[in-house]
Parts: sequence; structure tokens; C-alpha cells
Amino acid sequence: MNIITRNELGHIKIENNTSLLPCLLSYTEKAASMIGFSKSDCNKLCLALEEACVDIITNAFAPNERASLDVTIYQRLDGIELRVHDMGLPYDPNMAPVYDPQGDLEKNTDGLGSFLITQMVDEYQFNNLGNKGKEVVLIKYFDSPCIVEDASKTLEPEIAVPLEKKDVPDIHFNIRLMKDEEALDVCRCIYDCYGYSYANENIYYPERIVAMNQDGRLKSVVAVTDEGEMGGHFALIYYDTLPAEVGIAVTKKAFRGQGFARQLGEALAREAIQDGLKGLQIKEVTAHPYTQKFCAKLGYRDCGLLLAHSPKTLSFKGIADELKQRNSDILGFMYLQTPEPISIYAPEHHREMICKLFSNVGVDVMCLKAEKSEVACTQTSMAVNVHALRSLAEITIHEYGLDLAQAMRQELRKLFMDEIQVIELYLSLEKPMTADIVPELERMGFIFTGVLPETHQGNSMIMQYFNGVYIDYDEIIIVSEVAQALLDYVRKNDPHAD
Repeated sequence: MNIITRNELGHIKIENNTSLLPCLLSYTEKAASMIGFSKSDCNKLCLALEEACVDIITNAFAPNERASLDVTIYQRLDGIELRVHDMGLPYDPNMAPVYDPQGDLEKNTDGLGSFLITQMVDEYQFNNLGNKGKEVVLIKYFDSPCIVEDASKTLEPEIAVPLEKKDVPDIHFNIRLMKDEEALDVCRCIYDCYGYSYANENIYYPERIVAMNQDGRLKSVVAVTDEGEMGGHFALIYYDTLPAEVGIAVTKKAFRGQGFARQLGEALAREAIQDGLKGLQIKEVTAHPYTQKFCAKLGYRDCGLLLAHSPKTLSFKGIADELKQRNSDILGFMYLQTPEPISIYAPEHHREMICKLFSNVGVDVMCLKAEKSEVACTQTSMAVNVHALRSLAEITIHEYGLDLAQAMRQELRKLFMDEIQVIELYLSLEKPMTADIVPELERMGFIFTGVLPETHQGNSMIMQYFNGVYIDYDEIIIVSEVAQALLDYVRKNDPHAD
């Protein structure tokens, strides 16, 4: 399914000469204006593009070196996307100072470029493509109104908690795919449960929800009364590198206790089967036990932990009104097709736990012994996806290079500069080199936290790095025996745990 609808508006190759940037910026401004962006937003987009190009020209090429930048402009259903590709030297973030917005601008502008980019666009990504160079991605959404202005609303949990035993009149709900004109009702349903605390800001904009459903990033299923009132929402969320996820699950307070949440989950599973998916992932909060119990009833089985995955600003009224730390999630997985046995290269010291987790989700696993092998390429290829609202980054390594340790330290340094607190790393267990590089990553500070089947690089193991985040393992609520065994194992191997 995951087919993103984009229309290419232009592909421009320019020499690495800053004097040519006005031509590029003029074209970009015209393209953005043509598809509906205001003059103010066009200016912001062009400022971000200029800063990104100047940064590349200044840092990626030697003085007087002749080279080029490739800039591709795409129209999206929800905005515009710019991709800037170059084949220059890998950028070393250790050389880049951190900009202090409280400092004296006349005396110190170091690091101002990166700071401005993050302020001017909605999404800012960096992809290290190994021997194919590197790429900066800038995304700006259309300026559409948010559903409400009052951000002071009390917050509620994602999955409805058990209500007091009382008579609840039965209401008939229709379970079906969302219609475009119902996107506003979905936004309000989410606001009814979360206020403005949900980490994905796109779900507060009806136009973005419609666009994400149309271009394949989202598939929304809703529960609607016969009178047309929205009662709840579940969605399939599609990713580029990870298996599709069941999420954005909400039930309007007025309709809790009606029992349609399970029907929504089952409807999504049917949609996923129709889309040809082999399995689905789900994230289960650990601030209370109810989500974990609900997911188990739907057929999901625990396979990993995503410690400190969500900000502590999340609130679960009546259970944990104020979290003491960032919320940790249990990662669940459900196969939609009977899985074939798999062969993996697991790090020897984590082999037993890795096999236990795969067995728990219903797949037979054989661990192969990795011979000491030569690295196939000189440069590491990785993709980094930053979620600024969650202060979270996800890293997927596509190819291991001779520069892996250096590339990873540089990426960590850059993420530290951006004040990212939690880093999640996905490593393919189908590559022999994975077993070899895990000890080096652990020396850097990464810890093993689980596995995830059916990623785009096959079956993967998960490692996490925490930047100034303390995990109080005693505050994590666990339901299943497997998840508890994994939590105890991770705690034992976490050098910073009590």
C-alpha cells in the first residue's frame, strides 16, 4: 500500500556556487506559490532551502572544487517537499557549534543556519546514503487552521479504561473506512481524548488527515452512529522502513463502554490483509495495564520495549495524571499470514532472548553462526528520522561501511545538538555483520531492547540510546510474562540502571 502521491515540479542541478542560489530560490518560490503557498510561507521555505544549500556548499566541498547539487521539488497533497542531494564529503557535525538563540546575534551566528531551518519548515530530515552521497529533505505543509484554539483541555488515555459498572444504553455503530468529509470529526474525537498532547501534530489538521489517507500514509477506520456522529477512530500507519502500525486509537468519552474498539482493531486487520501485509506492529503504553490487555485480546504478542518513547507530558486521567518520567511502550506484533521459519545472525550474548521473543510472536527461528566477514563498502548508509515533538530519533542502517563507528558517533553528536533525548536503532538480523557490530554499539552506550519482524530490511533487532534520560524501571507497568522477562533482561544489561 504505502504509495506516496507526489508530483515532481522540478529537478534542478546547480554548481556548488552560492552566487547561483538566487536562481534556484526564484524557481522554488514560483513553484510553491503556484500550488497555493502564501508569500510569507514561500519566504520561509526559500530561507530554509538557502541555508541548507549554503551549509552543503561550505562544508561538503574543498575550496575551488567544482561539483554540483541536485534539488528536486515535489508537490504533495498536504504541501511541498524539497530534496537536496550532493556527493560531497560527509558532513562532520563535530565541527558545527550549537546556536544559542538567547545569545548576542551580532557577536555570534555560529550554528544559526541549522537553527533557522528547523524554525522555517515542518519536517527536516537528513539521510546518509553511503557511496550514493547524502540528502537533506525539507517538508512544509499548507497553512490550514487547527481544529480548536484552546490548548488547556484535560487529557485522557488513548485506550478507554474500564468504566464503573452501570447501565450503558446500547448504540449501533457502523464500522467502516473514514470519508474525507469526516476528517474534522476525527480531529475533534482525538482532541476530546488528548487535548493537544498527542505527539503527532498532523492529526489536529483535517486537511492533513485527508491527504495522508489519500496518498497511502494512513488508512483510517471509524465507528459512526446511525445518526452520523463520530464515536471512535483507529488507523493503519504506513512507514518507509518499518512494518505498518495500528495506532491513533481513540474513543470519544460519551461513547465509552460500547465495545466497538475491538471491532475497529479487527477491521484494520482485515484492511491490512487486503493490502497484502504480512504483519502489524502496535505500541502499548506502560503507564497503565489496560492497553496491554486490550492488544493481547486483538492477538498481538510482545516482542520489544521502546523505553522512554513518548514525552512525560502525556497524561492518563484517573490512572496517571502526571507521569514521573517519559512513557515507555511495549512493542507488540501480530502476523496476518502464517510465517515461514527464519534464519538470523544474532549477537551471541543476546541470542537466547532474541529467540524467545521471535518464538513469542509465533515464528520458528534458526540462529546462524556469523563468520568474520569483510565489510563490503567503505561508507555506511543510514536513514535518520527525527520526531521533534517527541524528542525522538529513529535510525535504520542500510549498509555497514568501514566508517560505521565514526558515522554513528557523528550522527549522535548531531542529534545531541538538536537536543534529541531518545534514539532508536534498527539493525537487520539477516546481515552477518550485525552480530559483529553490536558490541561496538554497546560500548558507545546503546542497549538491546527487543526485536521487530517484517521491517523493510527483514527481521530486525532494536537498540536504544538515551541522552540525559533516566529510566526508573520500577515505574513501568507490565502485564505479560514475556514482557516482564524482557524488562528484567534489559534492566540487567543497562549500565545506568539501579
